[in-house]
Amino acid sequence: MRLPGVPSPGVPDFGRGCARLSGVQIRLAKISDERHALEIERAGGASERVELETRSTLQHDFLHYAVEAEAGLDGGFWGSLARGATLERLNDRMQTPMSPELAEIEQVVGALHGGTKGQSAVQLIAGMRRFAQALGQGLPAWLSETMLAGALERLRQVQGRWRATPYGGTLELDWPAAVSSTSLRTGA
Repeated sequence: MRLPGVPSPGVPDFGRGCARLSGVQIRLAKISDERHALEIERAGGASERVELETRSTLQHDFLHYAVEAEAGLDGGFWGSLARGATLERLNDRMQTPMSPELAEIEQVVGALHGGTKGQSAVQLIAGMRRFAQALGQGLPAWLSETMLAGALERLRQVQGRWRATPYGGTLELDWPAAVSSTSLRTGA
C-alpha cells in the first residue's frame, strides 16, 4: 500500500477506527550508548514513550524507517503507528498477527540487517533474489535496485544524524517521511 491515503482493504486497521493515515512525530532520545527512548506523538497530541536497549533495536528501527519511507509503504511499522497502533500491540506478535505487507517488509529489513556493509544495492538485490528463489518465492513488487539504493542513502543520513545527536539530545523524524529525490526519479 502506498502513502498517503486510506489503507487497502484486507490490511488490519490497528487503530480501530483510525482509517486515514495521519502523521506522527518520531523522537529518539539518546540516553547512553546502550539505551535510548522512542517516543511517538500522534496528530492531536497523544503520545507514548518506551525506553529501549539500543544495540539490537535502533538499527532495526532505522532500517524500517528507510525501507518503508523510500518504498512509500504505509503498512509497515511506522505506518501502523501513524494509524494508531500502539508500540505494545505491535511488539506483541501473539496478539496481533503480521499483515502480509509487514511480513514482506520484515523479510527485507532482516536481510539488510547484516548485509548492508560495503555491498551495493545491485549486490543486495541479487542476494535477496537468490534466497527467495531457493524458497520458491519472489521479491516484493515494491523492491528494486533504485528503491534499495535510496533506502540505503536514507539510512546513512539517519545514522549520521543519530551519531551527531548528543547524549540527552533527541533526533526527530517525521512520518510519513518526505519523499526522496530517488523516489521522485523512479516514481516509487
